[in-house]
Amino acid sequence: MNLKVDFAAGGIVLVDKKILIVKNKKGESTDDLEGWWGYPKGHLEEGESPSAAAVREVNEETGFVVELKNEKPIAESRYEINQVKEKVSKTVWFYEMNVLKPFENEPDDEILEIAVVDYESALNLLKHEEDKKILRYVFNK
Repeated sequence: MNLKVDFAAGGIVLVDKKILIVKNKKGESTDDLEGWWGYPKGHLEEGESPSAAAVREVNEETGFVVELKNEKPIAESRYEINQVKEKVSKTVWFYEMNVLKPFENEPDDEILEIAVVDYESALNLLKHEEDKKILRYVFNK
């Protein structure tokens, strides 16, 4: 089995002590049997910085216009996923963001639902333990 490397970036978007999460359609991983809740994120495009990719991905996946609170990521996530013929080592940088305008555009078709939820709701909805660790860190829990 080949090992591929993938880099991505996403947003930790807080709105009045609540957090923006998205329900993704079944992913590329053979481990994803159904849609799952996580943070808006996606692949870096050729020549794109992680911070620019994070802003673009949040806008594409949610329709929210956002801005970075800081150029430095608030969290980094590393994990492996199994795809059909290869294992992929992923690194994702997450940036804290402010909402400039919610629901400016329609979310893209990779997303089933969007929610702005409190800490407990997010903890119950998020599928992956890595995402729950980031949630605890962001909310100091």
